[in-house]
Amino acid sequence: MPKYSRTYRPTRSYTTSGVLTQASYLEMEAEQHEMKLRQMGGEVLQLSAKCCYVRFHIGEFKLSYVYNINRSNRYFLERLKPYPLPLKEYENEDDVIEMIRLDLEHFQNAAKSKNITSFIKINQELNRTAKAFEDLFLYYNVETFHTDTILQKLDEIKDEIRKTVDDSERLFDDGEPCSLIQFLETPVK
Repeated sequence: MPKYSRTYRPTRSYTTSGVLTQASYLEMEAEQHEMKLRQMGGEVLQLSAKCCYVRFHIGEFKLSYVYNINRSNRYFLERLKPYPLPLKEYENEDDVIEMIRLDLEHFQNAAKSKNITSFIKINQELNRTAKAFEDLFLYYNVETFHTDTILQKLDEIKDEIRKTVDDSERLFDDGEPCSLIQFLETPVK
C-alpha cells in the first residue's frame, strides 16, 4: 500500500442480527467527510475513524489540521501548520469541515498579501514565545517587577496591533474578526 494513500480499514463490523456497529458507523461517516475534504483540495490521512489529518498546499506554504473525537463525543480541531493553534471543539464533523473550509479560504486570501511570509514568521515566533514564557513561570520564581514589565510590553504590542488595523486595508469581508475584536477590547491589566 502506498505511504500516503487511504488508511487500511478492516472489514465493516456487523452484529449477528446484521445491524451496523457504532465503530462501523464512525468509519462510514469518516469516509464521507474525507471525500468532502479531498474535494476541497486537501490531502487526507485518515488515521482512524476517530482521528483525521488534513493538509493543503497554498503557494509556498502548507496549511494542515488534525481533528479527533474526544471522550465527550465532541470534535477537537487544531491547526498544525503554518503554526500550531488549537481552534475549537465542535459538536459534529460537518462543523469541523466548515471551519476548515472557512480557514482555508482565509489563508488563500491572505496568501495574496505581499507580507504573508512575515505574517507566518511572526505567528511562529509568538508561538515559540508563549512556550518559552510558560517555561519561565514553571521553572523560575519570577519577581513581580518582571511580570509588570512583561505586561507593559504586551500592552505596547496590543497598541501596535490596533495601529496596524487602523492603517491596513481589509482583505476579507465575510464575517468579523471576532478574536481580534475581543483582543483589542480586553485590557491586559
